[in-house]
Amino acid sequence: MKQTELFYFAIGLVSLLIILTSLFVYLVVQKVIENEKRRKINEYKERYQQTIFRYLNEGIGEGELSCRSSLKQQALMELLEHFSSVLASKHIQERIRQFAETHFQKRIREQLMHRRWSVRMNALFFIEDFRMKAMINDIKRLYHSRKLTKSEEVQILKIYAIFDYRDLYERMVAPKYPLTEFAYRLLFRYMSDDMLSYAAERFSKWPPIMQYAFIDIIGIRNRSEYGPFLERLLTNESPEIRIRSLKAIAAMGYFLDVSKLKLHLASPHWQERLMAIKVCGNIRANELIPQLVRLLCDETFSVRSQAAQSLLRMEQGIEVLKEVAAASDDPYARDMAQEWLERGLETWR
Repeated sequence: MKQTELFYFAIGLVSLLIILTSLFVYLVVQKVIENEKRRKINEYKERYQQTIFRYLNEGIGEGELSCRSSLKQQALMELLEHFSSVLASKHIQERIRQFAETHFQKRIREQLMHRRWSVRMNALFFIEDFRMKAMINDIKRLYHSRKLTKSEEVQILKIYAIFDYRDLYERMVAPKYPLTEFAYRLLFRYMSDDMLSYAAERFSKWPPIMQYAFIDIIGIRNRSEYGPFLERLLTNESPEIRIRSLKAIAAMGYFLDVSKLKLHLASPHWQERLMAIKVCGNIRANELIPQLVRLLCDETFSVRSQAAQSLLRMEQGIEVLKEVAAASDDPYARDMAQEWLERGLETWR
């Protein structure tokens, strides 16, 4: 009985060793093949770098770049991708688009239908880099296919934004996969002015996460023309909407009426008080000084610190901070005033 068990154990062990050895040999061979492909691609890139640069600048030599070799095509695609990122000239970008649409459409279309996610994503990145508007129908087919993944959806929507495609807004409001706040910010960043304006008119119908991203991107992109829009949002019942609107207003340096600002300086939400104080630093109105002095006694450290910093930027701020540091009944206010006075002196030395 033991001999039979040992026999079968030996058979199993030998079989396992054969499988592992075969797998190892397969991986080694694949690595050698991939290295050889990469070597040839790099050779093509070195050989045709000057030719493609001359074509992009002068429009000549396209015939030398035409080839059915998949490795040469890959090399040319990588070269074009590089030049697309470093050459911002409109006529060069247009030549890149024309060349890509003429020579790479078939290859990229096949990649968009590939079963592997990574291949499809690379194809989408190439379409974005080369601004291949001629492939919009192929992108739509992938978007409506069952194999679409969340990352592919975000990338396709980004391409829609870059191309100013009319279906973008509807896809953002009702995506196939839930979008993150970061993804919404990315899409708003690439929207054209007209599309952004169209979207803003429908703000109240959006889910909160989309609203937050839109407000943030106004501040990030410094779109001061949306200042009145943000002012209206300051009356919104959602504290998060008000906080983000104040943050965007502060980031843009947009002037906000003092009477409106005072309401937010007295908010029960410390984040709202903090953002309102940041807006004070831009306005520098002396009539805000009493409230800022009061906020030096706030229970939240960040609010006290921001209040002192905003006071320091005002015309009478230094004298006010000196008075607080010398005579305030609140030890936290005295310490904060003294700290920012010292910081101010260090800055001016």
